[in-house]
Amino acid sequence: MNIFIKESKIQFRNPNIGQPTRAVEEHYNGRRIIAEVDGEERVFRFKKDEMPFIVDEDEMIELIRQKIEKE
Repeated sequence: MNIFIKESKIQFRNPNIGQPTRAVEEHYNGRRIIAEVDGEERVFRFKKDEMPFIVDEDEMIELIRQKIEKE
């Protein structure tokens, strides 16, 4: 299985309702990744408990691989 990351966007959300959201680890809410899997472009969404805030490309690919295997 060939997986190439095309785009990764971090999503933030303030845990305190009504307060402004900041791009800090405490406000990390998840990640949206666009990846090419065997020539097909797919979108993957991960919640904060599925993918840590600090993650490298190899770890992202492994988590995508695990998600595909669960399907």
